This record gives sequence, C-alpha cells and structure tokens, in this order.
Amino acid sequence: MDEMKMDPGSTFIRAIVVAVVLAIVAAVSTVMGAYPTLIAITIMVFFVYSLSWSLLANTGMVSLGQALFFALGAYAYGIFAISYGMNPIAALFAGPVTGALAGLVVGFISARLRDWYVGIFTFALTPAGYALAVSSQLQPWTAGAIGLATPRFPLASSLLLPFATALAFVAYLVIMIIKRRRIGYALSAINNDETAAGTVGINTRLYKTMVFGISGYMAALAGAMFVALYTSYIAPDYFGYPDISYSVWPIFYSMIGGMGSPEGVLLGTVLLDPLETAIRSWLSGISVVGGNLALVIFGLLLVVVLLKAPKGIYGYVTRYVESRRARARRAAEASAKAEVGTGQ
Repeated sequence: MDEMKMDPGSTFIRAIVVAVVLAIVAAVSTVMGAYPTLIAITIMVFFVYSLSWSLLANTGMVSLGQALFFALGAYAYGIFAISYGMNPIAALFAGPVTGALAGLVVGFISARLRDWYVGIFTFALTPAGYALAVSSQLQPWTAGAIGLATPRFPLASSLLLPFATALAFVAYLVIMIIKRRRIGYALSAINNDETAAGTVGINTRLYKTMVFGISGYMAALAGAMFVALYTSYIAPDYFGYPDISYSVWPIFYSMIGGMGSPEGVLLGTVLLDPLETAIRSWLSGISVVGGNLALVIFGLLLVVVLLKAPKGIYGYVTRYVESRRARARRAAEASAKAEVGTGQ
C-alpha cells in the first residue's frame, strides 16, 4: 500500500480534492440530463467497487473473483427487501454484510496461499456463485436464470446521484482511515515483504483475512448500490460468469488509473467508466469474443498504459509534476548561488 507516510494536512487536502471531483462529476451530469446522471451513478458505484479491489491488490493479493462479493451484495439486498420485507435503505447496508462474511471465509483460505494462487482460487469461486444463483434449490429467492426484479428505492430520482456520491466519498474516507491506522501499516509491510513482516511480529494471516472482509463488504455495497440506485434488477451474471466483465472492470479501472492510491482509482473510474459505456454502445451490433470486444479494447489499453506508466495514469502525472518541481527548485538554487557569487 503506497503513500503510507501521510501527514494530516496532506490527507485533508486530498480528501477535499476528491470531494470536489465527485461533486463536479455529479453536478455536471445532473445539468446534462437524465442519461448522464445514470452514468454518473455507475461511476460512483464502480469507484466503490474498484476501491475494494485495489485494497486487496495493495496488500499483495490479486483477486480475480471480486464479482462474487459484488453479486452477493446485490442478491442479499434484493432478498432482504423482497422476501423479508426489509426497508430498502436498511437492506442496502445490511445486504453487504454477506459480502463481508464471505470475504472473511475467502480471506481465511487466501491468507494461506501465495502469489497467483490467490487469483486462481478467487476466480474459481465465480462460476460456483453463478451455479448457486441459478440452482433450483435457491430459485424461490433468486428467481434462477431469469433474474430478480427489486422494488423501487425509496428516494426521489433527483436524490439518487447525491446519495451515491455521498456513499462513494465515505468509501474513500474508509480507505484513507485504514491507510493511516495500524492495519494500514501492517498491510503495507505485508505487501513489501510478507516474510519480513512476519518476523517483526505482524500476524500476516490475520490481517490478510481482515482486509478480505473489509474488501468483501465494499464490493458487496457496490453491488447493492448498482441494483438499488441504477438497475432495479439482479442478474446471475453479476457473479462474473459467464460474462467476466463484472470481475475485470475494477481491475482495469484501478490499474489504468493507478491502484497505488485511491485518487488514482478515482481517476481511472471517472475516465474509463463513461468510455466503457460509449464503446459498448458503439459496438453493440458487433459479436466478437462473445460480445466482449470492449474488454479486448480495454485489455490492450491496459497493456499500453502499464508499458508507459507502470503505476498508472495518476502515478505518471504525479511523477511528472514532482520532477518539474524538482527542476524548478534546482534552477532556483542555482540562480541564488549565482547571485551570491556575483555579489561577492
């Protein structure tokens, strides 16, 4: 987890900048009309979703099955609201608890795996989740392959985007709080060298399990938000199977934007989520790679970005700005020395 040495002033400024960016996205979308407003809601949803993935990745664990938690949150929200009559607002926050619990179980196992074995294990969970969702045993709750329609969320349409924006900002604050607390320093140490972290007394398995639980809740919250504020419908392919897009979009957004910082994740989501929607719209009549040509395009974009900027767009921009500042400081120091020499 990068950028662990953050003073309170820097953290506050970064939080203000993120709040302003989110507010601008919401305001501009609202002015542009109903459809851009819906796109802005998906930006907020996938920002939360991508944060959940980058939290794991910055601990050295690459999850390829994050859609499992996304779908669990969506289904739990729908089942709580429909089958148990829970208020949809309460269900929005209660449903993701299933993602947290699943995350703890998955994390308990993943903490005992290394490298890409974590990715393989988590990826294998997505078809299992899909199979359960469409099974006849769970059909009374999930509606099987047909999918589940959910009740209208009890907020005025004009309030859905502000509500989503507030949730996205809270998710960002949670990540920043984690980075500044003991758990954040432990996760950073594990990411840098897990063996060394263990030798200095850090319970690596415990922290890795904990972070999976937190990530699971955030991903499940994104799934619940997606259904409650955007689709009002739950499809079994939210599990990332057979359509893998729900598993890979948070990876693309985080890595292209810059997963080393939540600001990079925000940048990637704001830039790429509308682009993904536009590409899918333009190519809707083309059947290539199972209808996932957009995934191919973004995969190529990811390769290009990582070749030029391994830390993503945000990392590239920040390094460029820092290098310009360093050159300016050196020039100022050289000028000052020259003036002193001339005066003597």
